[in-house]
Amino acid sequence: CEARVVNEPGNGAFVSPDVRIGGPLLVVRDIRSGRSQITLVATVALMFLRPGKMLSKIACFAASVGMGVMTQKAISALPHPVNAATGAKYLADDDDFDFSLPGHFPLDWQRVYSSRDDRTEGMFGQGWSVMYEVSLGRTPGTADENCMTFVSGMGRRLDMEAVLPGSGFYSPGEGLAVRRGEQGHWLISSDDGQFFLFEADPHHPQRQRLKMLGDRNSNCLNLYYDELGRITQISGEQQRPCIRLHYELAAHPRRVTQIYQHFPETAPLLLRRYRYDEAGDLNGVYDSTGHLLREFAYDENHCMTLHRQPGGEGYYYQWSWYEGPDDAAWRVTGHHTDSGEQYRLAWSLASRRLCVTDGLGRTRYHQWDAQNQVTAYQDEAGQVTTFRWSDEERLLLGMTDAQGGKWRYVYDRQGHITETHDPLGRVAQTQWHPVWHQPETEVDAAGNSWCCEYDERGNLLAVTDPLQQNTRYQYDRHGQVVQITDARGGNKYLQWNEDGQLMRHTDCSGSQTAWFYDERTRLIRMTDAQSHSTRYGYDDSGHLTEVILADGRTVNYQSDAAGRLVKYTSPMGRITRWQRDGQGRVRSRTDATGRRTAFGYDAYGRLVTLTNENGESYRFRHDVLDRLAEQINPDGCRQTYRYNALNAVTEVVFTGDRGGEIRHRLARDAAGRLTAKETADSRTEYVHDAADQLLEIRRRRSDAGETDAPEIIRFSYD
Repeated sequence: CEARVVNEPGNGAFVSPDVRIGGPLLVVRDIRSGRSQITLVATVALMFLRPGKMLSKIACFAASVGMGVMTQKAISALPHPVNAATGAKYLADDDDFDFSLPGHFPLDWQRVYSSRDDRTEGMFGQGWSVMYEVSLGRTPGTADENCMTFVSGMGRRLDMEAVLPGSGFYSPGEGLAVRRGEQGHWLISSDDGQFFLFEADPHHPQRQRLKMLGDRNSNCLNLYYDELGRITQISGEQQRPCIRLHYELAAHPRRVTQIYQHFPETAPLLLRRYRYDEAGDLNGVYDSTGHLLREFAYDENHCMTLHRQPGGEGYYYQWSWYEGPDDAAWRVTGHHTDSGEQYRLAWSLASRRLCVTDGLGRTRYHQWDAQNQVTAYQDEAGQVTTFRWSDEERLLLGMTDAQGGKWRYVYDRQGHITETHDPLGRVAQTQWHPVWHQPETEVDAAGNSWCCEYDERGNLLAVTDPLQQNTRYQYDRHGQVVQITDARGGNKYLQWNEDGQLMRHTDCSGSQTAWFYDERTRLIRMTDAQSHSTRYGYDDSGHLTEVILADGRTVNYQSDAAGRLVKYTSPMGRITRWQRDGQGRVRSRTDATGRRTAFGYDAYGRLVTLTNENGESYRFRHDVLDRLAEQINPDGCRQTYRYNALNAVTEVVFTGDRGGEIRHRLARDAAGRLTAKETADSRTEYVHDAADQLLEIRRRRSDAGETDAPEIIRFSYD
């Protein structure tokens, strides 16, 4: 089928926002052939998808619209994340990302910990999950077999409204579409084009387990289970990629102990090994060489009390049981680290309020609503930011920042943001494709627009910029770009190998660059357009150790167990070394001549001293919000900084060793843009357009007469 969905109001072609043509999909008929199931749902089905509800006691901890630094601080009670509304501990960062195997559908292995995930039969023990353990089960407390609960890859439970066979709905708040086939098979798809296909779990009659993951281009990963219902293999097309899971603990037979990558022609490769305590909780993660990468400990309630980084820094948690108007659960009440960082968390559930006090005596407050959405945040300086959410979809409708600036967000009926209003009254707009949940037209605050066109699988076909310049893309059957045609008609070509890795790039002039990989899919050679080759070598843990340049010279790298650079040897044999602390921060750098630069930090990770190669020391002082407040140079001179409520610098004072001062004042608008700079000898003003581009700089000296013209520099843009 080569048909395309076109939405071109200017040409009289409209697609109603109520109609789903060829896109968000339904298994209209149950089929038994493996890969064709995803192919069918990704290309054939036609249906109307009405908005529907998914309810959860735990708001999504992932980023939402408006998720900036301030929003992240508001929703997390601690730098090492604990949800400010639920008191739950989360881990989902790179330290627990075990591996990623290339493929047309890459196989990513990200472990996620949530103390609110009380499932006990998972492969890593209570609290832990990977995306391949998503499931559907009968909603507790209901006898209606059409009401199911989806357990996501983050361990969140989403209670769904009833779905009859042959029907489905779309949840704007979660960005998920749910469909149920005529024979009862379930499919859940996300806005990013990922599909989860479920099958009946033979060991649990009221549950559906994951059978296949796929995307819009019919790439997929298949899951295989043993007679005990444990995942034993996950593999893509032609077994690329392919992993096999091993379970070796008699006391805890559902805990995975080793994961191997399998290859078509070579021996299997151990990827990770996992260790457990007597209670069956994950307490150690090892790489293929036996290096301990992560360490964990828990209390008798399976709540995490320790996680340790590869460098050795320990993070500790204390817990208490709380019963409030919204839930009853274990919440984090204390946290400290080996380096001295300390926090106390005081929960007032009746008023839905949290007070966090650190070891320096600083306090901040978090307020939330009945849906566990943070509604107000007061920082350590007493500045308040407030948030306004929609009732059902939990979409951020507005935010008032600490300076009083108001942000407002407008959404379409599918939950996609269509308008962003900033404190200056500017509006950025987005129109979304009615099928693929991707931006179709984006208009910035200055009225510049970018238009996107998609093919029948949701791949980007063309982008037209504000100058009406058009860039077009062509794809292979896996959705990989094979040709790019730029606005001048020049063509670039790309070729991919069977593991989905780029093999060759041909530019508009016909020059080629080629990439070569080993059996473990690691890059081992790159040949440029002049036929010069650069080669790469690795250690058993997969860390880069050697680069052989085209002229034969060699660069060497040495990493610690966490993959962080600790030694560099240049082609001339000159060695630079880095010493790191338990959190991976650089403590010292020693160059090839033996000169040393040292860095000192306080318990909260703030740089407090820097000693250069000559032994001269710089000192740094920070304010209550961890912003740099003062720098003291080796000669006694100092710079002092002041900030506004949005953390933008508003004044810099330079003080000499004899006490003289030079003061620079900076003025900013509600959006944080610099509008004026005032010094003792001049005032400089800055003018921006609606797209934040600098249009004019106007400078007038303090001693200028009334008739003296200011110095002006103007800028223009295409």
